[in-house]
Amino acid sequence: MHPVAELKKQQVGFRMPAYLLNKVDKVIQKYEINRSEFLNEATKTYLETIKEEEVYGRLGEAMQEVKLAMDGKIQLKSARFSIEELKNELKDS
Repeated sequence: MHPVAELKKQQVGFRMPAYLLNKVDKVIQKYEINRSEFLNEATKTYLETIKEEEVYGRLGEAMQEVKLAMDGKIQLKSARFSIEELKNELKDS
């Protein structure tokens, strides 16, 4: 949950290609929502997707590290340290 001050809305202007705006308009008519609501939800979804990709990317890196450690090529940090490091990164994002 965000503090009330962060929930204050700001007006933003930007340009969008006509074909894309037409697609947005078709969706908002179908679901009876307004553009602002649609764009807010689309932005949230996009940001969540980026965050997930970063987490899965780090997970892939971690799996590669584990494989290298199992092969005796590197020595891993303690699991507790790695978990705390990930928690801190998730808080910051």
